[in-house]
Amino acid sequence: MKGPEDIIDKKIRRKMIFFTIMFVISLILSIVFIIRDYVPFQYVLIAFLSGLIIGAILSRIQNVNWDRDKHQIVKEFDLISGILLFFMILFLIFKKQIVESIVDLPKISAVIFALNSGIMLGRILLVRHQIKKILFNIKTDNP
Repeated sequence: MKGPEDIIDKKIRRKMIFFTIMFVISLILSIVFIIRDYVPFQYVLIAFLSGLIIGAILSRIQNVNWDRDKHQIVKEFDLISGILLFFMILFLIFKKQIVESIVDLPKISAVIFALNSGIMLGRILLVRHQIKKILFNIKTDNP
């Protein structure tokens, strides 16, 4: 039986590790700013939940499929992924301006880090879901 390091492409594993590290760092920084700046929890919660949704949408960029030739889960890039990548780059460039128009300046750090942690967690959860779905389909196809 192959282990996860054999079934899941190295690029996907590295990206998931990066997302996890960024999630933890953003979450810790968000908590620090909440405590330090006395930020009301509802701002941070809304930003985190928005980030989860954005992260799930952005995970579409990493279209995960089973490659029968390599016998691995690999990522693919298609036209929709390219369009989403373009909008993600625009969002990342203008994120601070978007958040500043909604939230007061002293609260912005906690909100931005909560948004980032939500995005990372959303991407992690959706990619994990896609991988589990592929593994389940492989298992049912090859009992």
